[in-house]
Amino acid sequence: MHRFASLIIASAVAITPAQAQTANELRISGTVEKLGGNLAALSLSQGISLVVRLDSVPRVNAVAKGSGSDLKAGSQVSIQAKSGQSGDLVATQIVLFAPGSNRPDAESGPDNAQRVATIKNTNASPEGPVLTVADKDGDRKITIGPDTAIWIARAARITDIKVGSAVTVTGVKREDGSLQVLRATIGPAGSGNPPL
Repeated sequence: MHRFASLIIASAVAITPAQAQTANELRISGTVEKLGGNLAALSLSQGISLVVRLDSVPRVNAVAKGSGSDLKAGSQVSIQAKSGQSGDLVATQIVLFAPGSNRPDAESGPDNAQRVATIKNTNASPEGPVLTVADKDGDRKITIGPDTAIWIARAARITDIKVGSAVTVTGVKREDGSLQVLRATIGPAGSGNPPL
């Protein structure tokens, strides 16, 4: 395990500020390549390994692919969107939070890129289904396009992380260089970077 832990300092410095959520939090995605005690080694897309600590009690969700038919009035969702040709919002990714799952904080990203909202209703349009959602800033209409990724998040436990799992974690860097996980999303093996 000493050898396993020695990866911590060398690889943790590879996380870039662009991946930071707050001044103290980092977000990374990768595939679990090794588990040992309360440590997990993640293989990142940059070809680097990073060790994360799983000894706290983070908020954990597991995600599976969903479809537009899963999106119903009253559902809690997190939506990443971009501006369409006519200035409307087109969803690039939607995460539907099943009852009991761990929702993120209700804050929007830059240019309304990410919203945490409640679906008020769904309608059809020539461009695709349109969601009317209510968030802290009021109602918005968001179109679901053919390339919109839809995920369903369910509550999970840290022990559900297995070798081969695709994970996205948010954590804080500790003095020893490791990353203490605060939130994690577990995706199916080979699913790429699951949404947090």
